[in-house]
Amino acid sequence: MKKIIILVIFATLLFAGCGKFDDAKKAMKAVKQIAEIAEDTADSFKDIDENEIKKIKLKEKEVRTFFDNVAKLKEKYPDIHFQVAQVALIEAIDTGENLKDIVNKEMNISFDEYTRLSTVITFSEATGVGLQLSKAMYEQMVLGKEALEFQLVETLSSEEKEELEKALAEVEQEIKEFEKEMNSDENANIKHNYDLVLKIKEELDI
Repeated sequence: MKKIIILVIFATLLFAGCGKFDDAKKAMKAVKQIAEIAEDTADSFKDIDENEIKKIKLKEKEVRTFFDNVAKLKEKYPDIHFQVAQVALIEAIDTGENLKDIVNKEMNISFDEYTRLSTVITFSEATGVGLQLSKAMYEQMVLGKEALEFQLVETLSSEEKEELEKALAEVEQEIKEFEKEMNSDENANIKHNYDLVLKIKEELDI
């Protein structure tokens, strides 16, 4: 990828003419630097498998350390949003900075740990909201089940009763599946991580 970018810039330089030689040279240098930064940080940004993330249970100390570092750098680098590492990488390049150098110099955690925590925290916030919606849906299903059960005690024709019993059985099955999913260890981890992140962000006013 880096070689291709440099070759493209070099070709542009050849056809630009002598008068624009210096500008083309500067452009080539800038693209080369960006490619080197991206290549240097590539291993740290390898995607963590979603199933692996769900099994991670964050500790309060590591989450607090992460956000302490993010808050500390907010004033010094106002154009870089450090909470989401992938976004911070692009913003750092855009401001002429190297994210890995900033983290190694300014934070008291390694770059790999920073990117790991950023990935897990970002995932926890996104899935935590989804978990809240799932809980609301579950509560609505329980209310629907109770309404169907109430209708069954009324005087109904055999056909109406059969239809209601069928609907009730379907709702009960859906409720069981929801409860199984909501009570899984993975969802327990997501809820724990989500609540922990919200708590610390609120304490630090982030």
